[in-house]
Amino acid sequence: MKRLFAFLQVFNPNRSALYAILLGAASVLAFAPFNISPAMLATLMGVFWLWHQADSRLDSIRIGLWFGFGLFGVGVSWLISSMYFYSGMSLIVSALATFAFVLFLSLYLAFAGWLVYWLRMPDRPALNFLLVMPSVWVLVEFVRATLFTGFPFLLAGNTHLFTWLDGYAPVLGVMGVSWAIALSAGLLLLLIRSRQWVPASLGFALVWLTGAALQNVQWVHPVDKPVKVALLQGNIDQSKKWQKSEFLPSLKTYVKQTKESMDADVIVWPETAIPAYYDLVEQGALYSFIKDAQLLDKDILLGVIARNQVTGEYYNALVNARNPSERYYKKHLVPFSEYFPFSNFFKALSLLFDIPFSEFSPGKQVNQPMMLGGQPAGVSICYEVAFGEELAQTVAKTRYLITVSNDAWFAHTLEPAQQLQDVQMRALELGREIARSTNTGYTVIVGVDGQIKSEIPPYQPGVLKAEVQPYEGETFYVKWKQLPLMILMAGVFLWIGWVRWKLSRQKASEKTDVSAGDQ
Repeated sequence: MKRLFAFLQVFNPNRSALYAILLGAASVLAFAPFNISPAMLATLMGVFWLWHQADSRLDSIRIGLWFGFGLFGVGVSWLISSMYFYSGMSLIVSALATFAFVLFLSLYLAFAGWLVYWLRMPDRPALNFLLVMPSVWVLVEFVRATLFTGFPFLLAGNTHLFTWLDGYAPVLGVMGVSWAIALSAGLLLLLIRSRQWVPASLGFALVWLTGAALQNVQWVHPVDKPVKVALLQGNIDQSKKWQKSEFLPSLKTYVKQTKESMDADVIVWPETAIPAYYDLVEQGALYSFIKDAQLLDKDILLGVIARNQVTGEYYNALVNARNPSERYYKKHLVPFSEYFPFSNFFKALSLLFDIPFSEFSPGKQVNQPMMLGGQPAGVSICYEVAFGEELAQTVAKTRYLITVSNDAWFAHTLEPAQQLQDVQMRALELGREIARSTNTGYTVIVGVDGQIKSEIPPYQPGVLKAEVQPYEGETFYVKWKQLPLMILMAGVFLWIGWVRWKLSRQKASEKTDVSAGDQ
């Protein structure tokens, strides 16, 4: 009982907790759609200072937890939209589920607070600001993005696209950019609070100028002529999409857009554009359409639901109408949405609280590129685009990437812009142009520099007709993935451990000398 009471004290708000939650909420301004990148630098400076001032382990944990409440409470508030408006859950259950998810994500930053307090050296603030806090921040982001299938929402590195620091993305990925931001925050704190302004200024300049220099490295090079693509955006209302009465109108929208885009080399439908099993529409409503695609030898990538009638499993899939055996099953599913850990428990829970329950199965085959428009293209579906290392495993075999999504679940919230920011970071990390087709937006072409080359307005029907340039070559990140980052983190933490050991021995020696002098 005492331990439970001590744990609950973490939630007790004090002045530092109030500052932390305000800083966390302000951090959201650094992400899309606001894109005020200095906000992330400023709020990291704030939380680092609060951790520096923390007078107990409990206070340090509390600071991290409340910063997380601010960051995720505002930044992933879009979760309630999908549950309440489109999943049939009550407002109370939706709010409780959203709060539980925000709490879960915030616990990672509470752990960061505990780790910072354990590792920090009170008499060495420079080492705390430059080694302990930045490395702990990146470690916790890394763990959050990988543990329990990963939750890579609102990674700090995404906030500094199109600044000098994004030069680190093709080298160390988004986490490398996060480290550069956190290190910059530590250097600025050192600059403000100490007289060591010359080394701090030089260190800050070195971090940023190195990033600027890396931007000039040509990691990949264009090959062959561009591929003409047509990216369809049906803008089908999510609340109507799965109604039987809307099936044929939705289908007609995409068929009409396709027929108007037959001059393209590749035509891409959004995620689950066909709200029915593919084997049914293949022999029914789309029978003639698919036969025409095969006759014309036209690559038309369909967002569908595929199923295995023997096992009863079904998949979020992309199927090439020209060759229906060429298909991709989404492998990295969204936890608690497309699949449920401990599914038997959640099935019982769904019956108890009248929560809709169903789940996809993950694809099991290795994601091989599809030949689309005469070029090998890597494909992914929605949430998968947030995982750079997974895409990096096969990107060297591709010349451009295609991703599809259905962000109508989160229409008019922060989520669609945040996922677009993920797409831009992936293009920069992986050195491939990305064509993205969505139901409601943002439907775009992103260049290898992360910049949007072409787009159409969101929340209205349309077709983006544009060109994608094939590329060859590998960025440093594609070649080595997370290995250099893990080696760097291991080296930093070993250095921190060695310094702490050396300081502890020095203090022990001083105590021994004092005791000897007293005698």
